[in-house]
Amino acid sequence: MAVIVHRCACEHLDHVHAATPDKDGNRRCSMAGCRCADSQPGTPEIIPTWSTGTSPFGPALPNPDIVPPGKEAGFGRACNCDDCQTLYRAETAPVGVAR
Repeated sequence: MAVIVHRCACEHLDHVHAATPDKDGNRRCSMAGCRCADSQPGTPEIIPTWSTGTSPFGPALPNPDIVPPGKEAGFGRACNCDDCQTLYRAETAPVGVAR
């Protein structure tokens, strides 16, 4: 599946930042060596995910289906903000349908 995510100004995906703010109200980045003190999520983007098909030892295969906003995405729930909803609708609308 592909998933819609936000990338922080530190360039890490927003989900690697603390889920809840610390005592100072910041959501620090958990990536080793990153000095990002607070999440600054940018515009949503689509990133690919991969599947090995029916065998866990098979080759990695692209899986272009997009996880709907608000659904389980393998690292937690996908963001459900208005921008993510808009991008999802634009990417999944049938050909010829206004997005």
